[in-house]
Amino acid sequence: MFCDRCGQRLNDNAQFCSACGKALGPGAVPAVVAPLADGRVGRHIKILASLWLVYGVLRFMAMAWIFLIGRTFLPSFVQDIVVSGGPFRFPLSRFISGGLMIAGFWAGIFAVADLVAAWGLFERRSWARILALVIGFLALIRFPFGTALGIYTIWVLFPSYAAQEYARLAGSRA
Repeated sequence: MFCDRCGQRLNDNAQFCSACGKALGPGAVPAVVAPLADGRVGRHIKILASLWLVYGVLRFMAMAWIFLIGRTFLPSFVQDIVVSGGPFRFPLSRFISGGLMIAGFWAGIFAVADLVAAWGLFERRSWARILALVIGFLALIRFPFGTALGIYTIWVLFPSYAAQEYARLAGSRA
């Protein structure tokens, strides 16, 4: 049997969980069901960290594209539009230029967060689970790859037993 609160393995005649102290009753999970969730974080943590690393590198590449290509070529292209009466300055060129700077800045911020989360998951840092979950929820809106990575992150790290398993993994690292 396993505790339905923390997932700790229990003796069949136990009345309280030895890990969390919950009074046991009909809510205890039979031993056939609990092993399905046992070890999910341990089995998937390296894959998840590797995916966040790749995603962070791709976001850095997006930031570089925005800054280098967008900032360099787009404004000059927009400003050099020639109308029949002579050169014409596109009225939104400053807006486009500023928008590209802001987009590049945010892409860089999220790229750093992705890479820090990947490093923290590789190193089993206690804060890395929370960071990965936060950016995983934020990544859900970046269809299709961010959505897939966000769902995978939430599936691996969000359940309560995953928090306890990650805490054990982070504690064993120290």
